[in-house]
Amino acid sequence: MLRLTEIGLFLVPFALYVTWLIAGARTPRWAVWGTIVLTLAMAAGIVWFGVINAIPPESGYEPAHVIDGVIVPGHAVVKPKP
Repeated sequence: MLRLTEIGLFLVPFALYVTWLIAGARTPRWAVWGTIVLTLAMAAGIVWFGVINAIPPESGYEPAHVIDGVIVPGHAVVKPKP
């Protein structure tokens, strides 16, 4: 599955370029600006999501594990200070 994702991400710029060549001259100006604004909003949302879900520097990650048949999801734990 990962290999398919990598191939897809590699092909995205080429697909966008072909789309630009085909529809570039006929595309209304509002559609171009709308696409730019939506792309910037999506990038800002990804950055915001990464910032609010980041693990603090003084914490470490404890991977998911099973206790008494119950799956405990991965979570941040405070590192002990030496």
